[in-house]
Amino acid sequence: AGADLKGLGSADPIIVAITEGLTDCLKCLLNAGADPNVIDDFGRLPIEVAASHNSREDVEILFPVTSRIPSVRDWSIDGIMAYVKSKEKDDPILKMNPANMKIEGNKAYKRKDYITAARLYTMAEGDYPENVTLISNRSVCWLNMGEGDKALRDAQICRALRRDWPKACFREGAAQILLKDYEKACDAFLDGLKLDPGNSEIENAYSSPSIEVLVWKDKIH
Repeated sequence: AGADLKGLGSADPIIVAITEGLTDCLKCLLNAGADPNVIDDFGRLPIEVAASHNSREDVEILFPVTSRIPSVRDWSIDGIMAYVKSKEKDDPILKMNPANMKIEGNKAYKRKDYITAARLYTMAEGDYPENVTLISNRSVCWLNMGEGDKALRDAQICRALRRDWPKACFREGAAQILLKDYEKACDAFLDGLKLDPGNSEIENAYSSPSIEVLVWKDKIH
């Protein structure tokens, strides 16, 4: 059986290894049983992520263990590289100035295009990794899409990066409610109230937790 290698972050460790250029780590993960066919938050296989990052070596490593992608006619290393590049050629997000991605993400969120908003926040995070509000905003995107595990993951990252931020506690509580773990939700809300005793948003969530109300009232930054 494969090892349980799920981690905290924007993707599984195998995806992180590829995006960070850690080829030796990628090899170790595969040897330990990491799934080469796990998809990232936006439906891409690791081999597609590797091709997107121009890492031919990673593509070569992943090719023998990756399930064939039906839409790739030329199932070869060169074919995969060409396929990914052809898809990216007309992608408007990849042509966008990173400085504008958060603004465009907020616009997408307001028109309820949550998957585009989440992708824009993720792209912006690559250039501004210390901007915790990007991860927080992405968390509420997942919340609106009913993706409780992803919403919780991002909320917990926010709490780890900014331990004094009540909003991160609120995000975690909302995600726990979606996952129906009400005890942990209350714990998260209480943590937030310890940081900010007068926070009416968290007080209301703690007194009458409802995922519908939380999503409706929640705001991005």
